[in-house]
Amino acid sequence: MMIEQNTNYAYKLKYMDNPTFDKVRDLSTKFYRELPQALQNELFEALNRGIDILDSEPQMTAYLFAYGKMHKAKLNYAFEHLPETFFEIPEINIIDYGCGQAVATMCYADFLRKQGYEQKIRCVTLIEPSEAALKRAALHVSVFFPDAEIVTINKEFDDLEPQDIVCDEDVPTLHLLSNVLDLECFSLIEFKKLVKKSIGPSNLFVCVGPYFGDKDRGKHMDSFAKYFKGEEIFSEDLFASELDANNSWTCMVRCFGVGDLDYSISDENLSTEVTDEDIENGIEDKFGVVYSKDGKRLLSAKHFDCKTYTINKGIKVICDEAFDYCESLQSIVIPNSVTKIGDSAFSNCLSLQSIVIPNSVTSIGDSAFWGCTSLQSISIPNSVTSIGDCAFMCCDSLQSIVIPKSATSIGNEAFSGCSSLQAIIIPDSVTNIGHWTFSSCDSLQSIVIPDSVTSIGNNAFKGCKSLKSIVIPDSVTTIGEFAFCHCESLQSIVIPDSVTSIGNSAFTECESLKSIVIPDSVTTIGERIFYKCESLQSIVIPDSVTSIGNSAFTECKSLKSIIIPDSVTSIGNSAFTECKSLKSIIIPDSVTRIGNSAFKDCKSLKSIVIPDSVTSILGNPIAGSGITSIICNSRFFKVEGNALYDREMKWLIACFSKEDLFDIPNSVTNIGESAFYKCESIQSIVIPDSVTTIGEGAFYKCESLQSIVIPDSVTTIGEGAFYKCESLQSIVIPDSVTTIGEGTFYSCWSLQSIIIPDSVTSIGNSAFAECKSLKSIIIPDSVTRIGGWAFSSCPSLQSIVIPDSVTSIGYGAFSGCLSFQSIVIPNSVTNIWDRAFEHCKSLRAIIIPKGSRAKFEKMLDDELWDKLVEE
Repeated sequence: MMIEQNTNYAYKLKYMDNPTFDKVRDLSTKFYRELPQALQNELFEALNRGIDILDSEPQMTAYLFAYGKMHKAKLNYAFEHLPETFFEIPEINIIDYGCGQAVATMCYADFLRKQGYEQKIRCVTLIEPSEAALKRAALHVSVFFPDAEIVTINKEFDDLEPQDIVCDEDVPTLHLLSNVLDLECFSLIEFKKLVKKSIGPSNLFVCVGPYFGDKDRGKHMDSFAKYFKGEEIFSEDLFASELDANNSWTCMVRCFGVGDLDYSISDENLSTEVTDEDIENGIEDKFGVVYSKDGKRLLSAKHFDCKTYTINKGIKVICDEAFDYCESLQSIVIPNSVTKIGDSAFSNCLSLQSIVIPNSVTSIGDSAFWGCTSLQSISIPNSVTSIGDCAFMCCDSLQSIVIPKSATSIGNEAFSGCSSLQAIIIPDSVTNIGHWTFSSCDSLQSIVIPDSVTSIGNNAFKGCKSLKSIVIPDSVTTIGEFAFCHCESLQSIVIPDSVTSIGNSAFTECESLKSIVIPDSVTTIGERIFYKCESLQSIVIPDSVTSIGNSAFTECKSLKSIIIPDSVTSIGNSAFTECKSLKSIIIPDSVTRIGNSAFKDCKSLKSIVIPDSVTSILGNPIAGSGITSIICNSRFFKVEGNALYDREMKWLIACFSKEDLFDIPNSVTNIGESAFYKCESIQSIVIPDSVTTIGEGAFYKCESLQSIVIPDSVTTIGEGAFYKCESLQSIVIPDSVTTIGEGTFYSCWSLQSIIIPDSVTSIGNSAFAECKSLKSIIIPDSVTRIGGWAFSSCPSLQSIVIPDSVTSIGYGAFSGCLSFQSIVIPNSVTNIWDRAFEHCKSLRAIIIPKGSRAKFEKMLDDELWDKLVEE
């Protein structure tokens, strides 16, 4: 067994009273927070979003600090949904896959103790490629389960062997996979085969990780769970903030049992799953098709290479992946004896043109005909009650299909990507249109939704570009997120009074949608719900609506007027951004909150009245708009000199001046986010000594601004503060500023020189990118980090000295510095990201300290090696 011992950390753990995961994480938190901010940033970046192998103690410490709480939240959420009967089992084993520092095992120990369970852990097997992390994991387990046997396996997943995964015959095994299955550094196919081959008779799998939606890595966990054909115990996908309202974590949970536990799957029915033993004992015919000995299951056709085939009579089940990737198969005869078509049974049969499914079939498995791009027609019999997820996904040539009245369930993505499908009839037996069911059906022009349907799932009709009209029946209560997103031809739609919930982005980029009536049953207009509905001219918001979500009407360029009812209390961020035709809007007395950029770039909007009910304004709500007059009736805010302030005039919220000079009052301490956004006439601004903070994007695209003096009182300059100030020639950054943030001087084309004070420790991503006139810049010894693209596309920058304090040069930091001839890199630099000197066409020498060539060759791209000069 590998275990950490005789270290300071080990002694702290050994003498910790009543150890908990929180106490263990507190050790890391204390260490991490005592580090300088620059080192904290460097450590965090080195984690690569938590997916890289942890090879050092500082990395392990940073990982627990950064991601420990998130892991605990996801695991506890899974443990809380396990059946009570499992915790009543007196003794179990644990296998912690990709265990890291054994976070999952520690959290399970915490959960047992918190709930008062007395379950004994006989053995804990820890599998981890990092030796340092594995030793620490064993240390943690020895403290949390002192009586348990500990087995350590120091291997990559692809190197695991059956003997590494040992399950007792008489003790159930808990398999923990925390933030493992979303990784793409190992073969998932081989891993799940190995695990399945090695498990014992009684198993419970707990799989947790981030939710990636429809991305490939987001499907790995489902692929793993489905492979075992176990009994589903709990399955959940949580979007940002659903797991924890205070954090933007996403979460995917799959818990299932395999074997003879109380909730294990019954073996009464013939399984569609195929094992290696099945193949070994099977009977192969002359076409290379393997059948089970009892003649009831068609197992595999991996060696099949014929155009036509007739399945043996008496076959009950066509197993999972049986004809997967049989690209020569054009037609097949399925006998009347078949009752099940397994998952991916005919997936990627690229030449399969037609198929008749007999009346004996009751279920069509997940992805059964996925990717059958030549399939033009198919008849589904009345015996079928279930069409699986992705069953006909990407059947590009399929033009029509009749769903029988026997079908009660159509799986998610069942017809997604059927780009030739023109029409489809959904029977009255179907109650739910699932997620992505008809997404990207480009040719689908019309569809009738029966009265039996109560919900339209997320992305259900997303990307149905030819869909012109649709009738939603009175039975529907819920329209999911992105349900009709990118339905470019949809001109009108009637939402019935039965609908109480319309998901975020439901009608995003419905470019032809001219009008829509929202029923009184709807209480919220969600985020991005009508985003980029460029033809939308009018809409009636009912009195039932209490809030207008973020970006709800962004880029509704044809919207000229809108009446906000007295029921609305909140207008979200960017709610009406770039509604360029919007000439007037009345904010009712009920509104208490106006979001950031609510009326941003509304060029036709000339005036606005802020009612006395408004108590909160976030950022600049009128940034870049045509507003020349604001009447403010709220006692919490004040208008003076073509600018909006808080009532004490300490916070400058929005400037709408069209003059070339603007003086900021001496009372102002904070120049707010986007306060001078697109104030294109202003040439000069005087900032008083009272100001301490310049917010993000404060002077964004002030194209005429030539000069500005930042007083010593300013300690913070927000990201993108002077973004695209194209006329800005010079600027002095005071010693009070410690960080130059992301995009602060991005595309300041006229900026020729700038002095960075010794107080600055970090230059953020794209801070000076595309400063085309910048000829020289001095980086002080205080700077430790140069961010990604920091000086990219600065073609006039001829030379730069990197001080000994710098440890990290970001991705593409000097990319496109065409005039660079040489650069000196100090020995302090430990990390140079890819493409740091890409397209530096004049670069002749990269000067490095003598004897450091091997070190820098590891950091630099191969084509730069011949430019290394040791001095």
